[in-house]
Amino acid sequence: MTAQRRAILETLQDLGGHPTADQVYAAARERDDTIHPSTVYRTLSWLADTGLVKPCHLEPRGDRCEHFDAAPPAEHHHFVCTGCGRVIEFRSEAIEELKALFARQHRVRIERAFLSMHGLCQQCQEDGTRIDADGR
Repeated sequence: MTAQRRAILETLQDLGGHPTADQVYAAARERDDTIHPSTVYRTLSWLADTGLVKPCHLEPRGDRCEHFDAAPPAEHHHFVCTGCGRVIEFRSEAIEELKALFARQHRVRIERAFLSMHGLCQQCQEDGTRIDADGR
């Protein structure tokens, strides 16, 4: 692992949450102003391939924007509020059962599964909040 890759991984871990590649780049650039955006994108891809980070799609409108979990402790899933953008991580025995059933029925080995559900959290339902088309 190169010094820049290590700096990018440490930056991702320090940020916490589910930052985008652009957010990782901005924070990594504060550590090392020679880091180029393409280095961040390539490194995040490499880290995902090695299993050190997990890419996930968490945009409230379902846009194609990856967010990253640093060193996910275990497989987990996400609920994304389309009102406020809040992300709720969860695990589910029902999903584990569904994976096992699917594997038996189709004679496959499932290596990982990612579920992102999008809707309104309780607070946004009560407030009537909703993100508009511009993401505001």
